[in-house]
Amino acid sequence: MFPLALAYTGLGALLLAGAAQRRRRRIRRAAANLLITYIMLTLLLLAGEIFFRFAYAESDGLPTLALRNWQARYWRVNSLGYRDREWTPADWEGRQIVIVVGDSFTAGWGVENTADRFADVLAAQLGDGYAVINLGDPGANTVTALERLRAYPLQTPDYVIVQYTLNDIEPAALSIGLDPGLNPLAQMPAWAAESYLGSFIYWRWVNIFQPEARGTQTYTDWLHSMYDHSVVWAIHAQQINDLIDQIEAMGAVPAVVIFPDMLNPFASIAYVDRVAQVFAARGYGDRVLKLFDAAEAMPLAERIVSPRDAHASAAFHRVVGQMLYDQLFR
Repeated sequence: MFPLALAYTGLGALLLAGAAQRRRRRIRRAAANLLITYIMLTLLLLAGEIFFRFAYAESDGLPTLALRNWQARYWRVNSLGYRDREWTPADWEGRQIVIVVGDSFTAGWGVENTADRFADVLAAQLGDGYAVINLGDPGANTVTALERLRAYPLQTPDYVIVQYTLNDIEPAALSIGLDPGLNPLAQMPAWAAESYLGSFIYWRWVNIFQPEARGTQTYTDWLHSMYDHSVVWAIHAQQINDLIDQIEAMGAVPAVVIFPDMLNPFASIAYVDRVAQVFAARGYGDRVLKLFDAAEAMPLAERIVSPRDAHASAAFHRVVGQMLYDQLFR
């Protein structure tokens, strides 16, 4: 960003010099008028930078500077790094234990009040006889969910709910060298990476004029193709079975809640069904919650956090929490 700032400052100095010189009246008058415009533009840019740096906060599917503000305002974690309360053995003694393991959907990415997350809605329905522990970890997948379960201090839950999203298959693809190769931040200019106003303008410009730069649809298509890749799917199915094995070894009853592509739920039915079939083959077909119907029934603007964040909204989380209670516990 330094070269751009230097050039902008140089332009201001040039206009100031032109307005101050006495030899050429036309140049002085034009420079003075442009200097006024320059000063007004500078004040507007400064006001915008102050607003977006200190007041504006918004969650996003990308690490924007507005997201940094949002996390500082709403994201609090316990000593183990989870966005959950601090649990002690005394808190779960004499209660039925439900562990919910998953990624940013479980952690509640974009949901300001943690009470609105589906795990918390389920906990409120179950009441004091249950302890619902949230092991949501942004960026997690089937492999890391297994690691999280093995590492958690409590190894004797009664139930484990696995939250699944379609990008859970990515580690299986990467394990044999299949990489989507999408990094929307790789070509991001410095002024968008360092300026809060610049970040706001840049990502909206990308969304409007260069939607392919974000890679959303391209990445979704790549994910779908991985489910159709026989080797990748065989690896991933084994990863899911390993996770079920761990849950059974803990003496817990497994369940899975499968989030579809929130932008186009019905397009992911075939892939959601494949994951559900793995659980059904293990005898847990009645403990599978598929959400494409629920998602499609809710208007897009209501079921996602924002046009720039396709995570589930607080309203959709509440629907999922109620569905989990009705199907698995009522």
